[in-house]
Amino acid sequence: MKAWIDFVNKQESLLGKEATDKWLRPLKVVHFDSGNLYLEADDSFQVLWFEEHIRPLLKSKLLNGNFRPIKVHLTAAARAQEAPAKHVKREKGAAPPPPMHFFQDKLDPSFTLDNFVAKQSNQIVFRLFCELTGYPAATPSLALATFNPIYLWGAPGSGKTHLLMALAQAFKSQGINALYAKTETFTEHVVAAIRGSEMQAFRNAYRKADVLLIDDVHLLSRKAATQEEFFHTFNTLHTSRRQIILSAKCPPALLEEIEPRLVSRFEWGINLHFEKLGPEELKAVLEKRCEALNFPLSEEVSHWLIASFSSTKSLNQALEALVLRCHLESDARYKRCSRSIDQETAERMLSDLYALEKKAALSPEKILSAVSATCGIHSDDLLGKSQAQECSLPRQIAMYLCRQELKLPLQGIGRIFGRDHSTVMTSIRQVEKKLSLPDRELQAVLVEIRAKIDL
Repeated sequence: MKAWIDFVNKQESLLGKEATDKWLRPLKVVHFDSGNLYLEADDSFQVLWFEEHIRPLLKSKLLNGNFRPIKVHLTAAARAQEAPAKHVKREKGAAPPPPMHFFQDKLDPSFTLDNFVAKQSNQIVFRLFCELTGYPAATPSLALATFNPIYLWGAPGSGKTHLLMALAQAFKSQGINALYAKTETFTEHVVAAIRGSEMQAFRNAYRKADVLLIDDVHLLSRKAATQEEFFHTFNTLHTSRRQIILSAKCPPALLEEIEPRLVSRFEWGINLHFEKLGPEELKAVLEKRCEALNFPLSEEVSHWLIASFSSTKSLNQALEALVLRCHLESDARYKRCSRSIDQETAERMLSDLYALEKKAALSPEKILSAVSATCGIHSDDLLGKSQAQECSLPRQIAMYLCRQELKLPLQGIGRIFGRDHSTVMTSIRQVEKKLSLPDRELQAVLVEIRAKIDL
């Protein structure tokens, strides 16, 4: 079928030859007509990959001669569907794969309710979670599933992961079967369960929990098979009135490419906003962590750390790296007392992490702002439809920087600018071609833009 062959060939530029040869070209065309294409995969793992990575592209990219979408029907080969788990061949002497519950995310023992620092505006939310666990002991506890689900959202650095891990540990200390997992881990488990015919073990691990805590559910975006499994897991737990606690970077209504039926379920219970910690709260976090590590710092170094690392995660990572590097430092004076470290020494020891922090602070919005300011046009014109030279070249530069500096996928850049991925690819290549000449004027513009965004 020519339309399918052309589609696969075009994906090679997006996915790369290796991925295309491994996942797409082996699909067998069983039957086709003007509106339908029947494909057969080697196994269910290949089906899962197709559903997550290719299915979203079909409606707009796989069209027949009348420019109408071709519906793709994909099944796994009968031999793959019918092969029982006991026939899975393992190397001689190899141990069977461990049950899925052995793969739970490790809880950080330092993430407790005792050392959690809540911003003043987050105190009511924090108190609700404390009442849910009965912490402290004198606090009357809410019945589990009073609010179900509890959906906590806020920007990175607001303390969501700390709080979810602390809740999991508080529940476990009471003998409650609490399961904490990152969304990436849940996805990996779905893939591994399908791959190893372990779906029953997977479902037992997640659907028998008394409390399920899932971190960063916005990462379910575009993962069709994972969303399907999470939907049924959610329903099982909710129907049996077991507590579900979720975190994300945005409220349910702003989640992208997640099925409406899941979004609606996230709105069933209570949505709570957690604001990002300010300097005062970050100072309290740093002081608590220094006390736990027995590593006091001077006011000068503490102030620099808080100003340089804006989230609790990056601040803790910087402090832990500083502690370790002090002990590895050859100069014995740094081993005797951490207070002997001045700001200059701290900056030298953490220069690599500081550079990464600055890089991480970069965003598409900052790139658009820097490009529009440098090129003298409004940022709305960068996202608009005008093909005038004064708009199109800055737009191509912005796309190029989003790809070069943020490593965003072509489709992600396309969504920002309202273009398809092929247009984005062409724009980036045009900038790369001009730079290879070299184009001194363009290079000067890029230098000015990079200076504005501290690259």
